[in-house]
Amino acid sequence: MNNPTDSSYPAKPSELDDQENSSDVEHALITIKEDGANHCLSSASDELSSAARRGVHCVSNSLRSLLFLFRVLAIFPISTNRGSRKRNHKSIIKWIFYVNYIVLAVLLNSFLIKMNARVLLLYKSKFGLMHTGTVSSMITATKPVINVFVIVLSALKFRSHRRLLKTIDMVDVCFRSAFGVSPPLRIYKFLFFSSLTIVFMAALILKIVEFVGTEQVFGEHILTDSSFILVPVLSLWNIIPLLYYHLYNVLVRFYCRTLIKSMNREHKKRHFSLKFYYEQFIRITNIQEAIGDVFNPLLLFSLAWSLLVLCLTIYFLSEPTSTLLVPITPEQVTNQKIREKLNITVHVSICWAAYQVVMAVLHILIICSTGMMTNETTRQIVNAVLRIVPDANADLDRFQISCFVHKMTTQFMWGMTVWRAFPLERTTFFTLISVIVTYSLLLFRFKDDMVHNPPYLAAMAVFNTSTPVPG
Repeated sequence: MNNPTDSSYPAKPSELDDQENSSDVEHALITIKEDGANHCLSSASDELSSAARRGVHCVSNSLRSLLFLFRVLAIFPISTNRGSRKRNHKSIIKWIFYVNYIVLAVLLNSFLIKMNARVLLLYKSKFGLMHTGTVSSMITATKPVINVFVIVLSALKFRSHRRLLKTIDMVDVCFRSAFGVSPPLRIYKFLFFSSLTIVFMAALILKIVEFVGTEQVFGEHILTDSSFILVPVLSLWNIIPLLYYHLYNVLVRFYCRTLIKSMNREHKKRHFSLKFYYEQFIRITNIQEAIGDVFNPLLLFSLAWSLLVLCLTIYFLSEPTSTLLVPITPEQVTNQKIREKLNITVHVSICWAAYQVVMAVLHILIICSTGMMTNETTRQIVNAVLRIVPDANADLDRFQISCFVHKMTTQFMWGMTVWRAFPLERTTFFTLISVIVTYSLLLFRFKDDMVHNPPYLAAMAVFNTSTPVPG
């Protein structure tokens, strides 16, 4: 296959026009070299900033509604104003107020942690550790703890988040210039806000059921009145980092598929050189590395609390069934109405615990699936490169293919991983599933032994107490 950019072969006028157009695009999108890199970066950043001010299409400008929602919820703080970088007194005052706003959000969730801890200790002292109310309170109490971690970590990752937006803006400009395509961000935003609406409404409906079932009255307590907004917002704090991470993975896969489609057309006619494709591939890997800088601690923490909630739920289910007839206060022994109110409260608490268990399952499934698909789609780029047959004398093409292969061997450093502890692959997902299933089978097996073979347990207890301890 002859390379149209090779000067040793004659070319037709139409091919020369294509060659000039392709070379113009390649020169316009050439990778920034070390010499003069700071000047080029600043000019490109200024260009993107002016584009955002004019309303020109770019990723960060299209995500302004999402970024505004994040600022309202005190997570992933970043300025939506792409104006001058000089900080005047007005901007400094705004940031001081916003830092105080973040502190207030942390204090609010800390107060909820304290309240949940008091309820948990009350259930534990009256019912025991494995009672329905105690376990459901433990599972529900994880929500404000997660929120505190998300708010604090997203504030600490402010610079990494800003660098991620700049990186993906640069890649979007390059792909629009070279291939004339951009991701369908309107569809992505619609799905994002639709998911948030479902989560918000589910929490609000459950809160209304709790309010009506427990016969609460408006005006009794300010925390009860504000819970209709506070409780759904707590759920949004839990789910937004997961959906935001999934959104960036969808964008990365879009750019990967665009690059693969262009490479597959190279069999018919060469439009770009392998060096150009390698430069675009490096830009895509830079996005993935920036995503990891922002979300890696959140991914590790999300998987940790999700597995904790699932294991706690399985352990509770493997225990002998507890009764709800144990009263907390002496009045509930004789007052049947208060007794029924307590039972309804415990059942609603079980529903909240089930809601949190569903959220934990969603975190595990989405983190593993979206990271796995991103890594596999990225590897398909190398497969597309290997299908391109280099010219007979094109040593540069063979060198670029070697660069593609070498870069892919280091995917564990820049790809979708959990803080570089382990990559998000199919093996990771099936390993987590096997751990949960094994843990469940062992606990339910122990439960059957305790129920159906109590003499064996009594004999083992006597044996353990009578066996002398070696001195």
